Amino acid sequence: MCINLAQQKLKIDNVNSSKLHYQLILKKYFNYLISKKLTEHTILVSKSEIKKFLEYLIKVNVKRLSKITNENIFNYISTLNKYKANTKSSKVSKIRLFLKFAYVYGFTTFDFSSVVPKVKINHNSVVHHTIWNSEEIIKIFKAINTNTNVGKRDYAILMLISHLGLRLSDVKNLKFENINWKMNVININQSKTQKFVSLPLTNDVGNSLIDYIKNGRPNVNTKYIFLTDNGNPFGSRDNISVSFKKYLKLAGIDISDKKYIGVYTLRHSLATTLLQKRTPLSTISSILGHTDINNTAIYLKVDVTSLRECCLDLEV
Repeated sequence: MCINLAQQKLKIDNVNSSKLHYQLILKKYFNYLISKKLTEHTILVSKSEIKKFLEYLIKVNVKRLSKITNENIFNYISTLNKYKANTKSSKVSKIRLFLKFAYVYGFTTFDFSSVVPKVKINHNSVVHHTIWNSEEIIKIFKAINTNTNVGKRDYAILMLISHLGLRLSDVKNLKFENINWKMNVININQSKTQKFVSLPLTNDVGNSLIDYIKNGRPNVNTKYIFLTDNGNPFGSRDNISVSFKKYLKLAGIDISDKKYIGVYTLRHSLATTLLQKRTPLSTISSILGHTDINNTAIYLKVDVTSLRECCLDLEV
């Protein structure tokens, strides 16, 4: 009886020791992601995915990360087969990044990131994103009450997305230092790709920014341009898409047959407009900040006619 109790205690201690080991690694990885200046949302999602991976290692009795094998990695990745290719690819890429971190920081003696398989995605598939035509976009902006502080803010935010193709995360993180008023350009390192992009600050976008900064922005001393109603910088949970849907309703636009109506659809609409103007695909890809030109081509296929007629410059 005493032997059984001792064995059980040893087993519990081993499990707790493994959990503590992985918790410490997860904490260091979390700090590593923060140091990379990624968005709060990206960091939290990455941490969640790696936590699941580490919990799996404990479950299959890999007590230390240094004991991990190729088989452990392949077996875990096989559990992700229930997800669609895009989702699985995202999850696998997070594991790859973590394993690179583990090797660089000495938690493993072999770079297991090199053996993580790439998930094939069919870039020729059609993505059914909602595309707003020019008349609908005009209606959306007319529906925004720019006599209010919130209206001035939302108007400027949507202008940046619809006219310059900025991601919402980059708009939320936009700082005064990113705008060169003398040169009329916006310079940012995109949070998703870490790719630098310099975009022209057109008159209409610039005027909307000035109106918000001078007449609508809370008088708070912070480097961030856009603030919530309470005068705080936007967090990952502050969703502009909710306001966007409100403006769609006020504009009287029928969305009953629309599957995707998030604010990101304004980026897709801009891409389609640029394609119709015979803008080279590489230029559109650069404006949207895509690291892979195939990502741009996916949702441009909603306008197959223009895609076929346009002389596409495939050099990146």
